[in-house]
Amino acid sequence: MKDVVKKEVLKLLEAGMIYPILDSAWMSPVHVVPKKGGITVVRNDKNELIPTRTVTGWRMCIDYRR
Repeated sequence: MKDVVKKEVLKLLEAGMIYPILDSAWMSPVHVVPKKGGITVVRNDKNELIPTRTVTGWRMCIDYRR
């Protein structure tokens, strides 16, 4: 997860949407959740079909209330 957050922060920095601040009392926790993808049917070792949700990417959520 750390790599996912790092890539997203670097992308936002390069786009000029965010900028670094060395010391601030205004910090917010970050959560990473999987983006919704499609459902793929996979066959297990007992030859049963099991629907499995595929992860197509990650979404970074920031709680600005804190």
